[in-house]
Amino acid sequence: MRKYQGQKVLYFNYPAMFQADPLRWLFYLVLVFALGAGLVLYAMWWFRVYGKRLVLTDDEAVYVKGVFNTSTTEIRLADIRSVEVDQSFWDKIMNIGTVRIASAGSDGWEIEIDGLPSPSNVRRIINEGRHGSSSDD
Repeated sequence: MRKYQGQKVLYFNYPAMFQADPLRWLFYLVLVFALGAGLVLYAMWWFRVYGKRLVLTDDEAVYVKGVFNTSTTEIRLADIRSVEVDQSFWDKIMNIGTVRIASAGSDGWEIEIDGLPSPSNVRRIINEGRHGSSSDD
C-alpha cells in the first residue's frame, strides 16, 4: 500500500501525454528521428506535463506543480465544496479529462488539472471521502 505523508494513497497520477495530445506526441517523435530537434520540444513538453500531479489520500487532495520549483495545494476532503469533471468526445474515448476542485473557503477553483486519467474515478474517490463512505480495509 502506498503512503503519502503517512496517509493511505487512494489515487496518484500525472496528466496523460499521449492520450491528451497524440498528434503532438507523434510530431515530436518524427522530429526526434528526422532532425533531432524534436528532442528539445519533447523534453519541454515532458517537464510541463510531469511537473503536475494529483494525489488523493484518505484525508486530503494534494496538487503538486513544478519539477525544480514546486508549489503544493492541499485540501482536506471534508472541506471540498465541489468537484467538476470536463471531458470532450476525444477525452471520453481516451479516458482523460479536466478535474476542478473547490473548497468551502475559496472563491473559484483551487485545483485545476487537465489531461488527468480516470477523471470519474477521481470524482468518486473525492465524493466518498467528503461523505465519509470510504472503507478502512
